[in-house]
Amino acid sequence: MKILIIEDHKKINDLLSLYLKQEHHDVLQAFNGKEALLLFDSHKIDLVITDLMLPDIQGEDLIKHMRTTGNTYIICLSAKTDVTHKIDVFSLGADDYMTKPFSVDEVIAKLKNIEKRLKQYLQKPLSYNQQKLIIYPAELKVLYNLKPIELTHYELKILIHLSSNPHRIYSRDDLMMSLFDQSEAYDRVIDAFIKNIRKKLNDHARNPLFIKTHYGLGYQFIGVKDDEL
Repeated sequence: MKILIIEDHKKINDLLSLYLKQEHHDVLQAFNGKEALLLFDSHKIDLVITDLMLPDIQGEDLIKHMRTTGNTYIICLSAKTDVTHKIDVFSLGADDYMTKPFSVDEVIAKLKNIEKRLKQYLQKPLSYNQQKLIIYPAELKVLYNLKPIELTHYELKILIHLSSNPHRIYSRDDLMMSLFDQSEAYDRVIDAFIKNIRKKLNDHARNPLFIKTHYGLGYQFIGVKDDEL
């Protein structure tokens, strides 16, 4: 994978870069927000590891920019441990969150898990509600009314997971165990992801076409599957 590390602490940046290169990843390094934006906009980046406290541009603003251009997997690094802050970061479009201090082995294990899970999505396109929603898992692409929409990695994972099992109601804990086994996400983050998905699909909670809330139980995909494309 082509990985962009954004971290102003040179020792941490260099250490991550060294170990990721040993794992045969193509690594780019940025030590501030401006360098990060230049590298991100001029390369096809598969995954970003970014500190949230940078000297010139806040990590949250970088996430917003990255989400306007694609679905690159984004891991945030932060010393903050409160749940509200983590939920805010996920709501902006981050895919994962790691609390400082962390071990390099933890990062390597997480990346191997990400690669493994990305490969699981190599399957046929899925179409629902007379092609109102089309999911291309292999390309990590989603069309709504035949127009592309940008979903984050975990938003896409949740959408595929729900749509692959349309008759099942998934609780927050079910989704956490299935999709976030090596993440520091909390169960309340699931609600933020579902809210983001609904917004992008113009799917209203009170009159849903795709994701129905069963209060006290969880979420269910209710889209009507079309014949194969």
